[in-house]
Amino acid sequence: MPMPLQCRTFLVTPALDPTRFDKAEEVGADMGLLDLEDGVPQALKNEARRLAISHLARSRTGGPMCLRINSLRTDAGLRDVLALLDSDVQPDAVMLPKVESAAELHQLDALLGARFPEVSLLAIIETARGVEAVDAIAMATPRLRGLIFGAADLSAQLGVPLSWDSMLYARSRIAIAAALAGVHAIDSPFFDLVDLAELEDETRRVCALGYTGKIVIHPDQVRVVHGALRPTSQMVAHARRVLAEVGDGKGGIQVVGGSMIGPPLVTVARRVLATAQFEEVLAPAVLRAGARNGDP
Repeated sequence: MPMPLQCRTFLVTPALDPTRFDKAEEVGADMGLLDLEDGVPQALKNEARRLAISHLARSRTGGPMCLRINSLRTDAGLRDVLALLDSDVQPDAVMLPKVESAAELHQLDALLGARFPEVSLLAIIETARGVEAVDAIAMATPRLRGLIFGAADLSAQLGVPLSWDSMLYARSRIAIAAALAGVHAIDSPFFDLVDLAELEDETRRVCALGYTGKIVIHPDQVRVVHGALRPTSQMVAHARRVLAEVGDGKGGIQVVGGSMIGPPLVTVARRVLATAQFEEVLAPAVLRAGARNGDP
């Protein structure tokens, strides 16, 4: 199954506890993310790989599933790919961490080859070298569907705080590269599991930069991120008014509600309504998932 056109949330589960592997579908996340990398100690890589492959090999009627492998610059990453090829299982997407060049995606694309034509690729940009090469990385292969910003690793490498200001340049650079390549920009996890209000604020900020989704590390974060990415009722009302009064925008600059509206803002209005319609389809499923898990 190809990766969905839009994934707002990827719920991370270290690939060591099979009882949690289907949690993403239960809580309404758009995609589950089985992690073979940071969430798995080195001594348990083989066991995590075995459990993940076993889960993916079974017939699934659940939601989409992504597998985060280890870097191809490590033997663990190469073993991850070989395990996929040997088992013939097909996750919906494979996420490659610490990508620093387009060559890494070329290599993974070639390894997957024609045997896995519908498996999408996602690249995590989380080093200074990766940020510097992000334009080439974004254009590496048509199989690439999104760039993920990895804030924690980048802040550690740079020796700077994991704060909005220190990460703003990298976030913006990745969002622009994703837009130029026509792929999604997906934001780093928010690591505070308690402060959901700050998570909502950060999600709205990255949305304003052009991000369309976020990695989440706790089920409670899913509904918050979905809500923050949803256009407000005021935005939807304004977009409808723009399209009603300006039409296709070919009439040049017009005034709507005291604001000058030209063709670029007509495009923005269309995007707002498209996002709102997407949310109208998915929101009921998210609410049902929350109700099953005891959320108000």
